[in-house]
Amino acid sequence: MIVIGYQGIGKSTLARESKGFIDLESSTFYATGKRPDDWHCYYCKIAENLSEQGYVVFVSSHKSVRDYFKRSDEKAVIICPDVSLKGKWISKLHERFERCSTNKNLRAWKGAERYFDENISDLMNDGIPVIVIPSMGYRLDSLIRNYILTDEEIDFHDRQIWDD
Repeated sequence: MIVIGYQGIGKSTLARESKGFIDLESSTFYATGKRPDDWHCYYCKIAENLSEQGYVVFVSSHKSVRDYFKRSDEKAVIICPDVSLKGKWISKLHERFERCSTNKNLRAWKGAERYFDENISDLMNDGIPVIVIPSMGYRLDSLIRNYILTDEEIDFHDRQIWDD
């Protein structure tokens, strides 16, 4: 399964802490300071392959990535915060940048400051199923698990992605 995740939802943390989840980092597709025009094709093909192997694969929420997964045979879902969390979400991204001052974290924080409402609206209206994060006290693994358990098209009975 492919999870298209908004910045700061906890993709890297969950992938680091739990087996069966992979955070496919889109920033690794930069070469000499820029991405090739068709970077998303390679990125998404890698994600599809990992998903076919039984992983839950976290990918970025770039428009080109979302458009790719609209045509993919792999099941995809978007996860993003509720628009009411805007202030708290921007603060969360700012705090992340203060803890770890990378260019990636700076872009995430500044991008959310400028485009949060537009980004969330785009995600909510993109035609891909959406899991909305309702509050700051969420558990990403629980949101995904509940979605999988209620989606009749996803067969994860023999995939061990949670320690029960």
